[in-house]
Amino acid sequence: GPGIPRRDRPALYARYCRLMLILFKPWGSAADLRRQGESWPSAFDRFEKDAPSHAKFVINNMQLLHECRDSRDD
Repeated sequence: GPGIPRRDRPALYARYCRLMLILFKPWGSAADLRRQGESWPSAFDRFEKDAPSHAKFVINNMQLLHECRDSRDD
């Protein structure tokens, strides 16, 4: 399947936010992930403020993996 999108690519940022919410925010229905009419980036910003530290750690490491691959390929 497709890889995890990068947070530093503006064209992919909304998709990144949606995926991080799906993976790390507890939810039972899609309506639990964001408020009606709210953008994915806005919902992710709200989540990040109160996210558990272990979730923040994993999210940051996912981005670090992308950056390490970039450095390796340079």
